Amino acid sequence: MRDVVVGTAGHIDHGKTLLVKAMTGIDADRWEEEKRRGITMDIGFATLAAEEGTLHFVDLPGHERFVKNMLAGATGVDVCLLVVAADESVMPQTVEHAQIVRLLGVKRGVVALNKIDLVDEETREMAVLELSEFLDGLGFGGWPVLPVSALTGEGVSGLVRALFEAAAACPVPSQDRPFRLPVDRVFPVKGFGTVITGTCIDGALEVGGQVEVYPGLGTSRVRGLQVFGHDVDRVGTGQRAALNIPDFRHQDLARGCLAAEPGSLWPSHLLDVRLEALPTVRLPLRTGMTLALHVHTQEVEAHLHLEGRESLGPGEAAVAQLRMPAPVTAWPGDRFILRLPAPAGTVAGGEVLLVARRKARWRRAVDHFTAEALRGGDPLKALLVEAGPAGVMPTEASARLGVGPFRLQEMVAVAEKAGACLRWGVGGWLLDSGEGRAWKDRAAAWLKSKHGGKGPVEWLPRQEFLGRWQRILGPERAQALLDAVASEGLVEVEGDRVRSAGHRVRLSPAQEAAADGVRASLAGDGFPIRTGKEMEEGLGAAVRQVLPLLVSSGELVRFGGDFFMATATCDRIRAALSARARQGNPLFSVPELKEELGVTRKYAMPLLEYLDDLKWTRREGEGRRILIKDQC
Repeated sequence: MRDVVVGTAGHIDHGKTLLVKAMTGIDADRWEEEKRRGITMDIGFATLAAEEGTLHFVDLPGHERFVKNMLAGATGVDVCLLVVAADESVMPQTVEHAQIVRLLGVKRGVVALNKIDLVDEETREMAVLELSEFLDGLGFGGWPVLPVSALTGEGVSGLVRALFEAAAACPVPSQDRPFRLPVDRVFPVKGFGTVITGTCIDGALEVGGQVEVYPGLGTSRVRGLQVFGHDVDRVGTGQRAALNIPDFRHQDLARGCLAAEPGSLWPSHLLDVRLEALPTVRLPLRTGMTLALHVHTQEVEAHLHLEGRESLGPGEAAVAQLRMPAPVTAWPGDRFILRLPAPAGTVAGGEVLLVARRKARWRRAVDHFTAEALRGGDPLKALLVEAGPAGVMPTEASARLGVGPFRLQEMVAVAEKAGACLRWGVGGWLLDSGEGRAWKDRAAAWLKSKHGGKGPVEWLPRQEFLGRWQRILGPERAQALLDAVASEGLVEVEGDRVRSAGHRVRLSPAQEAAADGVRASLAGDGFPIRTGKEMEEGLGAAVRQVLPLLVSSGELVRFGGDFFMATATCDRIRAALSARARQGNPLFSVPELKEELGVTRKYAMPLLEYLDDLKWTRREGEGRRILIKDQC
């Protein structure tokens, strides 16, 4: 059996703390005021190790004024120990605590009918009947009810056995989720630095590992780990743990933070949720209401926005979005509680469906489709639909879905097979299939429009295509888009140039004549260089239409704005520079270049700048140093 967290619940003064002490020998009340007043004000802790396994008790306060503390301690509870005093039976905080436990998704529990030493047999039987009716109404009818006395010890051993039986039935948690530990205590230890404690709700952590404290507080190496005062090398799901993280000041951390594997969470001001109102709610919950959101150990203000309706009546459920002024760290599947700030009281709870990144306008089509995917239990589809044309990268998807890289790959593979998802590029850009189709159509249409411009263009520079889409998508996604349209056969890629699939230029007679004239003017064994203006004046206006075509086809090289030379001329210039360097003359001046190439200063200066850009030469003083030694 793995380590299991047992959370107490129940009305004030029904004996929760004393019962934990009777089972473990540990007084879970930590503060002097708690001992003096005889009530639990904050969460306390105890542990019970036996041959069957280890139970980690979290003793939760029962007073209505300390429900916030109770909610912070309820994080990660696997088994509920509901304590009800036989002499008072079900009381208001019994009801609220039990409702909270149900909303938090705790399915296993044991009920201790405590203080049986104070009542007679008839009263005990009446209390058991009342309890059974109460539990049936909550859906907890299968929980055993055990009469006990924390004061005399009667029935305590049977209660321990029942708790171990409930713990043994707890499922083994998924092993592929990153480490998470909601922080419930922070304190300094002299000589060691900051220590945080909490219940490990996911994954595992080893001494020497790195943790990030969310939201956005930085990272630290873990110097040491303890489980109830004992040094350990590793902690895992279900264990109460203390982490020594010396890279933080204790003043900068507080209850409500969350320690996790670096990069595994995506703090957000928006959560899409499945919400359930309590049957006991007096007034309906309405869109726009301000509530207190309790998720893990964090408490923040939240504004409610219901999907498809304006209000939610008692016992009803709906999809909704919670909007918070402060970021919250959660994953789909995490449970939460909503309370009214005044008059204070629990009104609803539910499950996180998606860590959202934009405000939902539920009447908008894309948000309606997102809600449909959420209701269908498909968080990946919801994520992709909500992302729209921007899509999402795998690192963000993992952090928002709460899964490791391998599990994400499995989810994506299933979605790809169903035709609901596209994965593009080396980085694995993820897109809804409809959005992916739209991007490919946009890219193909843009490329066709470039071919249909003023002049005939057979090829476009690859970088021009990427530059067009980088402004919208960024470098990685622009490259992924090019790969996608190329793999589908919509475009052809050849080296550093691209064109629409099947596109071929057909020149008019005037354009053919202009192209032949340009080739002739730049041909020869020397180093002919011309400007576009010079060739236009000699050959006519059609030159301007064919120059881009000749450059894109690789026949010509353009530099310095409006200077042109044949690609063969460029190759001869490189060969001449390489030969000069091999002869031991790597330095040359501008006059030497003019003389060797037979060009004037008008052509020499832009040519030198072009050679510098190619990294064939480097300026040194008034001259240049040749950087190449090989012939092309």
